[in-house]
Amino acid sequence: MKRRTVRITPLGYIVLAIIILVMGVSIYFIVWSMRNDGSEQPQGNLNSNSVQTNTPTPSLVPVGETTPAPSTPPATTQPTTEPASAQTVTPKQDDTPEPATKTPTAAQIAAAVDGTLNASGVVLRAGPAQTYSILGKYSSGTQLKVYEVSGDYFYVRIVKENLVGYIAAKFVDKAGLLPGENATPTPKAIAGTIPGTVSASKLALRSVPSTADNSPIGEVVKGDSVLIYFKTDDFYYIQVVSTGVKCYAAAKYITASTTVPTGTPVPTK
Repeated sequence: MKRRTVRITPLGYIVLAIIILVMGVSIYFIVWSMRNDGSEQPQGNLNSNSVQTNTPTPSLVPVGETTPAPSTPPATTQPTTEPASAQTVTPKQDDTPEPATKTPTAAQIAAAVDGTLNASGVVLRAGPAQTYSILGKYSSGTQLKVYEVSGDYFYVRIVKENLVGYIAAKFVDKAGLLPGENATPTPKAIAGTIPGTVSASKLALRSVPSTADNSPIGEVVKGDSVLIYFKTDDFYYIQVVSTGVKCYAAAKYITASTTVPTGTPVPTK
């Protein structure tokens, strides 16, 4: 039996090569797809049950170092405040409450008497006691308006400053009595004399109506009663009721109950 031979033309070779090439490419893609299906998990598949949640990995602490404990702010102790009603203030024994600001009444102004300081360094206080605060300090001759008596003090106004307060009565010479002020009992009058009262804290008694002779023969104090005979220059000729001594004394420091006549004769002792 005679074999048949098949002759392939050049065009056949070309077609055959193309077929082989296509088959080879197809096989390559099939193998590549199978490898990817077995080794890779599709990303972005929201229906996958194997979605992994990323958990941050804690940083490692180097060996030999300790992790510092979190600092805790110190506890703040709130001050305990008592209610105002529970707080009790105990005044000191030496505390003296300041009086409310006092203003002279119309009646006091109408009945005020003139006064003059008879000493220097006299203080004006806010109240009628040494425990009250000092409002000012004044010299001898300062003019006052005296409104009332309060114990050992006068309630006054400093004329030049229009400032009111209290001054110790012994430092004030005033021309007359205030309403309600107790006058010194009038001594038994001697014919031709006028009752008077010493207004200075101390008053020198002199043998002549002058200060040239600087040797007083005695002295009287505030409130002492005298009998005035007459006035000569700036002096009264008087008799001290308590001792009976007759002498001269500065007229401005004696408050007379009425006008004193002037005179020159000196009564015989």
